Amino acid sequence: MVRVTGLAFAGLLAALAPAALAAQQAVPCAPPMRLAYINSQLILANTPGRAEAESLFNREMVGFRAEAQRLQAQLDSAIAEYNRTSVALTPSARQAREAEIRGMQTRAQTRAQELDQTASQREAALTRPIMDRVNAVIEGMRAEFNCALIFDAAAQGGSVITADRALDMSPLIIQRLQAAAPARDTTAAAPTAQPPLAQPAQRPAAQPTTLRPQQAPPTAPRRPPQQ
Repeated sequence: MVRVTGLAFAGLLAALAPAALAAQQAVPCAPPMRLAYINSQLILANTPGRAEAESLFNREMVGFRAEAQRLQAQLDSAIAEYNRTSVALTPSARQAREAEIRGMQTRAQTRAQELDQTASQREAALTRPIMDRVNAVIEGMRAEFNCALIFDAAAQGGSVITADRALDMSPLIIQRLQAAAPARDTTAAAPTAQPPLAQPAQRPAAQPTTLRPQQAPPTAPRRPPQQ
């Protein structure tokens, strides 16, 4: 069974011309080959509900990004204040302030990881129904046309260089998906050319929050210059 995997909101290839959807093309999986292929990115680009899920995810990420940026700004401000005033502090006060900043950094990193995990779970919740629907249609058509194998020409690291377009099941799969969608989503009987979609909103703090080297507090107290 072919599984369409990966982010549903990845950059998408240009759609096929509407004429490619015509059923007059040769039936894929005809003997003796019983092989066919799909373009999973094209299919996802034309799957009803994908654009709505992407838009919802991007809106929800606004709050996540704002919180991550606020935590980083607080940390940067604390480091800048320490660097500005550390010379006037006593050794014990400097050590206490360094410990406070490191604790702030640890809390920011922990919260950033929580936000990233929440974003991943939310993305999965939004995309899973779409992916399950696409996979179900692909498997159903594999059985209907008695295909032995279906390759994904858009798979990462795939090695398909060229192939007979008559073996491409993507237009038929898109047609089935759109035909099964609610009336408000069925705006066309064929896939339409679309500009590449914008990348999804970046998840907050995909990398752990760290102190910038030029602002990191000293590991040992600075001593005032000798008179």
